[in-house]
Amino acid sequence: MDPHGAVRGHERIQALLRLIGDRWADDEAESDWAGQVHLSRYHFQRVFLQHLGETPGDLRRRLRLERAAYELSATPQAVTTLALAAGFESLEGFSRAFRNAYGLSPSHYRRIPFPRFHLPGLSGIHYDRVARQPRQFAQQGGYAMDLMDRLIDHDVWLTRRMLERAGQLTDQQLDRPFDSGQDRLPFEAAEPTLRATLARLVETKEVWPLAVRGQLMPEGGDTSRAGLLRRLDAAFIEFAQVARQVREENHWGESFVDAACSPPESFTYGGMLAHVITFSAFRRGTALKMLEGLGANGLGFGDPIAWERSRV
Repeated sequence: MDPHGAVRGHERIQALLRLIGDRWADDEAESDWAGQVHLSRYHFQRVFLQHLGETPGDLRRRLRLERAAYELSATPQAVTTLALAAGFESLEGFSRAFRNAYGLSPSHYRRIPFPRFHLPGLSGIHYDRVARQPRQFAQQGGYAMDLMDRLIDHDVWLTRRMLERAGQLTDQQLDRPFDSGQDRLPFEAAEPTLRATLARLVETKEVWPLAVRGQLMPEGGDTSRAGLLRRLDAAFIEFAQVARQVREENHWGESFVDAACSPPESFTYGGMLAHVITFSAFRRGTALKMLEGLGANGLGFGDPIAWERSRV
């Protein structure tokens, strides 16, 4: 486990990377990222630190230095140009930060053969010179996942794969009523469709963190395949954060009131997490059958062992 108790699993890191997207080097983007997961900027910084071992600002600065180091070694761009692209207002400030990070001045670094440009990072996220984006590189060790981590991370992994596979289908297929041959859950649609089932997998990760904070789920969420993929990452990050806090602060038996129920109803945190994990498994099984019936499966049974092996 990392020394700060940070650096969560691969799925969570990938979700955060997708969230920061093309604006990873933009100083003004942090408030927008926080808004996407319905957190204050301060709370988002804490979540980011807990999952990646760095604050958003620290990660941006390191990645921009890595990009500058790569450009120094691979291109003839002027050092001043690279300094400005890295977010520094002066060549002096960039040179000082570069020397502190790499132990060499930019001009000296440019002259050495085969220089390293990745700096130490607990998460394994570094600047990828091919993709020109940050990505997670393989690293030794990792944090010790407990059963809840495995269940939640497998859930989002399989849900994302099903949403990606649904890209092979038309809107008519996504909205075709499906008879699963099973008794319908009392809180599911009367005529379940693949779109509705996948949307419920996402919505449950959105609605419960809001309920914990005493807020209501806004109406009119984007249920296009691309929209659900975007919503999934934001919801997963926030739901996983709630689960982490329940576990680490031992809130399992404590109660909260869900104002969305009529009348408002009390739930324990442990009961809520068990509910989400249980019915997510049911919905995933239903969605896999729907995909198979529509000729777009190829995902097997959604076995957590397949997820675990995919992380190696």
